[in-house]
Amino acid sequence: MMKFPAFCLMLLVCMLLLPTYAMGAESPSGIKLYMNEKKLVSNEVQPRIVSGNTIVPVRIIVEEIGAKVSWDEPTRKVTIVKGDMNIQLVIDSKTALIKGKKESLEVAPIIEKGNTMLPLRFIGQLMGIEFKWDSLTSSVHMFKKDDSDSKPVTGPIDVVDDHNQVTPPKPPVPGTGTNPGTITPDPNAHLLTSIVLSEKELAVFAKDGSLVPTMMKLSNPNRIVFDFPNTTLDPSLQKLLVNNAGELPSKHPLVAKVRFSNFADNPATVRIILDLKGLADYRVQPSKLTNQWTAAIVEHQLTVVIDAGHGDNDPGALSITGKHEKDFTLATAKKVEKLLVQDKRVNVLMTRSDDTFIPLDDRVSFGNDNQTDLYLSIHGNSAKATVSGTETYYNRPESLAFANVIHKNVVAAAGFPDRKVRQADFRVITKTNMPAVLLEVGYLSNKNDESAMYKEAFQDKIAASIVAAIKEYLNLK
Repeated sequence: MMKFPAFCLMLLVCMLLLPTYAMGAESPSGIKLYMNEKKLVSNEVQPRIVSGNTIVPVRIIVEEIGAKVSWDEPTRKVTIVKGDMNIQLVIDSKTALIKGKKESLEVAPIIEKGNTMLPLRFIGQLMGIEFKWDSLTSSVHMFKKDDSDSKPVTGPIDVVDDHNQVTPPKPPVPGTGTNPGTITPDPNAHLLTSIVLSEKELAVFAKDGSLVPTMMKLSNPNRIVFDFPNTTLDPSLQKLLVNNAGELPSKHPLVAKVRFSNFADNPATVRIILDLKGLADYRVQPSKLTNQWTAAIVEHQLTVVIDAGHGDNDPGALSITGKHEKDFTLATAKKVEKLLVQDKRVNVLMTRSDDTFIPLDDRVSFGNDNQTDLYLSIHGNSAKATVSGTETYYNRPESLAFANVIHKNVVAAAGFPDRKVRQADFRVITKTNMPAVLLEVGYLSNKNDESAMYKEAFQDKIAASIVAAIKEYLNLK
C-alpha cells in the first residue's frame, strides 16, 4: 500500500518531542512497546525518552524482527545483522557504521544496568519497521515491514496508482520486460492454454502446474484483476495479442469484455482483467484439478466488516474498575451484527465473534479479501480520569464521509462529549482498501463513561446508532 513509511517515523518523532523532553529531560517510566500488537516486555530496563528519542534495550527489538546482535567488549561495539544489513554502533558515540559507511545518530547508545540502549527511530529506519505513537497510553506500536505494501499493480495493462486510478504506464526500462511486447519467455513457466468467460463464470486452464492467482477489485472504472504467477500464454493465446494486450468477447451479463496479457517476467505472470458493466463480485469455485481455476462472477452484495478490537491475550485498555476493553468491544460488535443481519441486503462479517486474538494484519486481510464495502473497528479509549467523550478516526480521504456519519450517530446515542472526527494511522484504517473507520466510543478510564459502557442498555443504543449510520451511508432506506 505504501513504501517504507518515513513519514510515519517523522510523525513519531514529532509526537515524541513534548516540551519537557525538548529540553533534554528524560520521560517518566512506563513506555510500552508492541510489535504487531504483541506486547514486548523488558524485565530489567524500561524504554524511555532522551532528548526527544525513545531508547530501548537492543535485544528486545532486534531479536523480535529476526536480526542477530553481538557485543565486542574491548571496543564496546554492538553489531546488528539482518540479511545484507550490517549496523555497527559504539557506546557513547553518535557515529555509526551502516554497511561500512559512517552515519550520525541523534542520540548515542548507552549502557544502563548492563543493557545496551539504542534509539528506536534509528533501528526502525534501517530495519523497515512502521511506528505508531499513542500519546494517551504512552505506547509505541511497531509493525514489521510487509513487502506486499508495494503497489500491487505495475506493468503495461492498467498501471494503478495509490488511489486506484488508471494512469499511463511509465516509459519502458531496457531489459526489464515492462515494455509491451518485450516480455522475456520463461522456460519454467506453465503454459496457460485457455481463458473462457461463460454466462456464469470465468474458467482458466493451464497445460500443467498449479493455478493460484492473486485477485483485486478496482474502481473508476470497475474491474476485477486476476494475476496468475508462474504462467505464460501458450501460442494459441499469444497470437491474439496486439502490443501485448489481447481481448475476448463476454457472454456474461455483468462483464463488458475480457482482457489478458503476459504481464510480467519475474516471475512470469499472466494477467486477466474483467471490465465490468457495474459492480460485481467473484466467488472462487473448488476444483479437483490444480491446473484448472474457476470463479463465479456474481452480482455485488453489500458487505460490511465489524471489527471488535483486541481479544484473548490482548485485552486492550483496563477500565477504571478493572474491566477489559476487549469485552466491551466484543459485546457491542455482536449487538451490531445481530441488528444489521436483519437487513438481507447486507452481508455482515465479524473479524472475531469470541475471545480470540486476531493480529492486525489478519484483520486487514480479512476485510480486503472479502471484497468489503465498509470496515468499522470498535474500541474503548483510555487516558487521564478527567478525559471523557467519543472520538472517530479515519485515515484516507475516501473514509471521511463514513467517519462523519458514524460519529454523528454515535455521539447522539452515547451522550458523551463530542471529541470530533480525527485523522490517524491505525493499521486497520490505513491498510484496508475500502472506507474504514475506527470508533472510540468512550473512555474506560473515566468513571462516567465506563459505568455506562458496560451496561446492556447503553450497548444496545450504541449498536442501533452504528447500524443506522451504516444504512445512512449506504443509502439503505
